[in-house]
Amino acid sequence: MSDLKKEVLAFLRENPVMSAAINGHPAPISTVLLYTISDDFVINFAVRSDSFKAKALNQNPQMSISNWKLNEMSIQATGQVSRVTDGDRVEHILDKLSESVGKLDGFWPPVLQFSESDYQVFELKISWMRKLDLTRKNIHDNGKVFADII
Repeated sequence: MSDLKKEVLAFLRENPVMSAAINGHPAPISTVLLYTISDDFVINFAVRSDSFKAKALNQNPQMSISNWKLNEMSIQATGQVSRVTDGDRVEHILDKLSESVGKLDGFWPPVLQFSESDYQVFELKISWMRKLDLTRKNIHDNGKVFADII
């Protein structure tokens, strides 16, 4: 794995909350989700089973995400989601989501309030990802603004 991919993966693991855009009906849905990410950039997250997000993702699996930290970096990505239905995997992913909360000072997500049956768990397979370096005072310094990751 390249140094750039390692840097982005480490950033995404240390900042496990993403903004997501979902193709809802009749209007788009924007939301914030807690996630985990694997070494091969597969993202797992959970949504309430009775939510608009769950309904929209089951109808149209396309999703865009972003994650950023001031003066560090911004990540933008798109991909396709699929629902995780294997009970052992669902339980494992929910446990990993609970563990990821420890990286967020003062964050208490609703995902910890409900039983496994209240949630649908999804995996997002990234088809495109790019990074914007936010450490520079001017994003136009040094030529290319974005670096392609995937």
